[in-house]
Amino acid sequence: MSIHPLACVDPKAHLGNGVRVEAFARIEGDVSLGDSCVVRTGAVIRAGVRAGCDNEFCEHAVIGGPPQHSARPADTGTIEIGDHNVFREGVTIHLALKAGHATQVGDHNYIMAGGHLGHDVVLGSHVIFANGSMLGGHVTVEDRAFISGGVAVHQFCRVGKFAMVGGHARVVQDIPPFMMVDGISGCIVGLNTVGLRRSGHTTAEMNELKAAYRVIYRHGLAWRDVIATLRAEFPAGPAASLADFLAKGTRGFAQERRGPPAAATIKLRVPDEDEPVVLRAKAG
Repeated sequence: MSIHPLACVDPKAHLGNGVRVEAFARIEGDVSLGDSCVVRTGAVIRAGVRAGCDNEFCEHAVIGGPPQHSARPADTGTIEIGDHNVFREGVTIHLALKAGHATQVGDHNYIMAGGHLGHDVVLGSHVIFANGSMLGGHVTVEDRAFISGGVAVHQFCRVGKFAMVGGHARVVQDIPPFMMVDGISGCIVGLNTVGLRRSGHTTAEMNELKAAYRVIYRHGLAWRDVIATLRAEFPAGPAASLADFLAKGTRGFAQERRGPPAAATIKLRVPDEDEPVVLRAKAG
């Protein structure tokens, strides 16, 4: 264990083997850090944080701040962090709102500079969370999701596994697993095919996911029929998780962004000319 003489570490904090604390970092009492964690210059680990091994808390990250809630009780919850996570510069994570509850971060996540996880967030594992993105209270982000820069996710929303959310998106409803969200519209624009290929999903699995996508967004079924059809046609494999995710929704789901019809045309009138210029639009 290595603690710089200019660091401030409460003697009641529990630090594992090989922990390194750099100058001007602060670790309060009632903190537990597993083996080989690194707390860099200016980082603050507040009381109530429990972290596993090989986590890196970069410059000026603040882990364990009190929840931002107007009715915050005197006794708040904790933060539970797994192993092999990186919290880059200026990341903030807040304690759970109520005693006995925890803001949760899994394993192998990468939270880039300026990211914020609100109280009672549940973050899975292998999530990429880009610069300046924010999760409101009680948000759940499942394994291997990708949250691009500047994204804001409304409280109580869910982001499914392997979903990819485009930069600066405004997320106010649940995003089903495997979907890709356009940053401008906040709407679904298809499957996250690149992420699925990189993760080793087979062609057969991706074809099933495409078929399930059409059931959800293209067949015009009533909501109960959507879930029933998914359960009947996709009882196993990755597509099977879609029915379970949709059945648990309480905020509604992000809708598909649809392009113009295949034969749509746009006529632009050119000044001082009699004939318009015709542009043919492809289906999106």
